[in-house]
Amino acid sequence: MKHKVSEIIIKVDEIEVVMMWHAMWHSMNAQQVGYRLSWVAMLIRVVALVYAFGVLSFYPHPIIAARSDALLWLWVAAACYTGLLIVVLLLPINHWLRTTPFIALDTLIALALVNRAGGGYRNIFSLYSLIPSVTAALSLPSAEHHFRRAMLLGGVVIASTLGFGLSLYLDGYTPARIIELRQVDEVVLRSASYWVTGGLLAALAAMMIAWQYSRDRANALREEAAIEEERRRIATDIHDGVLSQLSALSRRAEYASLLLAEDPKGAQEELHRVITMAGEVHEGIRWIVRALRQDPTQLTLGEELIRIVERFQHNTGLRVLLKLPRGELPVPVDTVRHVGYIVTEALTNTWKHAHASRAVVTVHRVDGRVVVKVADDGRGFDVAQMMHAANGMGLRNMHERAQEIGAELTLRSSPGKGCQVLIGLPVVEEDGWEA
Repeated sequence: MKHKVSEIIIKVDEIEVVMMWHAMWHSMNAQQVGYRLSWVAMLIRVVALVYAFGVLSFYPHPIIAARSDALLWLWVAAACYTGLLIVVLLLPINHWLRTTPFIALDTLIALALVNRAGGGYRNIFSLYSLIPSVTAALSLPSAEHHFRRAMLLGGVVIASTLGFGLSLYLDGYTPARIIELRQVDEVVLRSASYWVTGGLLAALAAMMIAWQYSRDRANALREEAAIEEERRRIATDIHDGVLSQLSALSRRAEYASLLLAEDPKGAQEELHRVITMAGEVHEGIRWIVRALRQDPTQLTLGEELIRIVERFQHNTGLRVLLKLPRGELPVPVDTVRHVGYIVTEALTNTWKHAHASRAVVTVHRVDGRVVVKVADDGRGFDVAQMMHAANGMGLRNMHERAQEIGAELTLRSSPGKGCQVLIGLPVVEEDGWEA
C-alpha cells in the first residue's frame, strides 16, 4: 500500500512539473523565447570552444601541433570574446545579441578565426564557425520580420561556406590539390555542415514560429470568447437580477400604496421589503458598473471586502475593522460577488438595528474552507424569532445567497451579546478542484 501511495505521489508530482513547464512555456512572449534560445546558442558556442581546446591539447594532428602556440592565443581570444557575450547576455541589453548587426559582426569574427587558424579541413575552429548560422537560425522566432531574418540566415550560411573555402585556398588546398590528396569527401562534408546545420535549425525555427502564431491565435480566440461570455453574463445579470428585481419592487411599492389606507401596519411591513429590495438592486447595479470598468475575473475577495468596508465607513460613520490573511485565498469571482452582498447586508443590519459601537470583518481559513465572519458588539437578538419576523427578509436573503454559492451561513446572536454572521466557503484550488 505504501509503495502504491508513493507511486501516486510521484506521478502527481510529475504531472504538476509538466503542467508548470507547459504553463510557463505558453505564457512566454516572443522576446522571452528568443532570450532562452540565445542561451541555447551560447551553450553550443561554449561546446565548440571546448572541442577546439580538446583538439589542440590532446594528440593534435602534426599540422595543428606545428602551430600550437599561435592557435592557443587564437583560442584564448575566442574564449574572451565568448565570455564577453555571456556578460552581455546577462544584462538588460541582451536583445542586441539577436540583432542583424551582431549576427553580421559575429560571422566576420568567426571567419577571421577560421582563416587565421588555417590547417585546411583540420581547422580547430571549423565547429566554432557554425555558431553564426546557429545564432541566426535560433533568432528567427523572436525576429520582428521573419522573412528578412531568413534572408540573413541564408547570407550567413553562404558567407560561412565561402569563408571556409577561402581558408582552404590560403592553405594551398586548391581543387586539384584536394583531388590529388583524395580528400574531396572530407572537404565536401565540412562545407555541407553549414547548409545542413542552417537548414535543420531553420526548419525548427519555422515550426516554432508556426506554433507561436497558433498560440497567439488561440489566445486571441480565448480572449474574444471571454469577452463574449462576460457580455452574456452582464446581460443575464441585468435581465435576471436588476430587471426582475425592479419589476418586483414596482409591484410591491404599488401594493404598499394600496394597503396604506386600509392596513397601515401591513403597508409599513411591505415598505420594509421594498427598502430591502431597493438595496439589493443598488448593489446589483453597482456590481455591473464595476464589471464594465474592470475585468471582473481579476477581482479578489480581499479587494472586494476592502472596498465594501471603506465605502460603508464613509457612508455611515460606523467603525469597521477588517482582518485579512496575508496570502490571497482562491475564491471564485461569482462567490466573491455574493459574499459581498452578504457582508454588506450584515453591516447594514448592524448599523440600523444593533446600536453597535464597531463591527469586525475577519477572513481566515479553517479545515479547507474560507470563513468570513462579520461580528458586532451590539444589543443582539433572538435568531429564531428574527427569521420569522416580518422585517427578517434581509436575513432570509442572506441565507438564499449563501445557498446559491454552496456556502454555509450561520447566525450567532442572543439579546445583549452582539451578533456574528459566519460564511463558510468552499475553496477552489489553482487546478480547479474544490478543497
